[in-house]
Amino acid sequence: MTRTRSQAGFTLIELLVTLALLGLVGGMLSAGALLTRRMAQRAAQQAATSQTIVTAQNIVRNRIESIVPSARFDLEKPTVDIAGERSRLGFLAPALPAAQPTTVRRYRLVRTASGQIVLYDSPDLSDRIDPNAPGEAGWTPTILLTGVRHLEIDYFGAQRGERERRWHRDWTQQPLPPELIRVRLDFAPGDRRQWPDLIMRPAATINSACRLDPFTGICAGT
Repeated sequence: MTRTRSQAGFTLIELLVTLALLGLVGGMLSAGALLTRRMAQRAAQQAATSQTIVTAQNIVRNRIESIVPSARFDLEKPTVDIAGERSRLGFLAPALPAAQPTTVRRYRLVRTASGQIVLYDSPDLSDRIDPNAPGEAGWTPTILLTGVRHLEIDYFGAQRGERERRWHRDWTQQPLPPELIRVRLDFAPGDRRQWPDLIMRPAATINSACRLDPFTGICAGT
């Protein structure tokens, strides 16, 4: 039996349709694989970003909760050696094991003009720096985050002459460390990273050179 011309043409059409369907399926599989790869890359990036924020928060928490309430003796009234401002915080804390044998180091948590959150540190007895001077020349920087638009640090407690404890925008030349320290920050528009409010309680909240007034709870004579 021989095929007619119409039967041969029909077979050719079927072949073309089959090839077109195979091409369509192949394109869909390729697009699906590409989408899956992009989703995997995005998930990996989000996981890395989340881990970066967790790491930064852990470092900040560890240092601030270990604040050493050392006293300053260059001022008229008893003062704890903590310089807390709205966008920066200076304090003393024990040195990390890698920094031994230094026992105490001076730290500054700062947002730079370029949007970096940096934890600066220096040996407390270093003669290379003036611990109370502005700027961080001579300090060792540890960059915690980049792309930060705004940093806010708040301090909870009763300041000199106050009886009520409340949140303050600064904590300088005070007789005692703050009871709580809160760190907030946000990122540039379009940046999907999120920083949960970080609230810490310094382990030591008493000035070691302070004689507390039992009625006011602050250093006597302040």
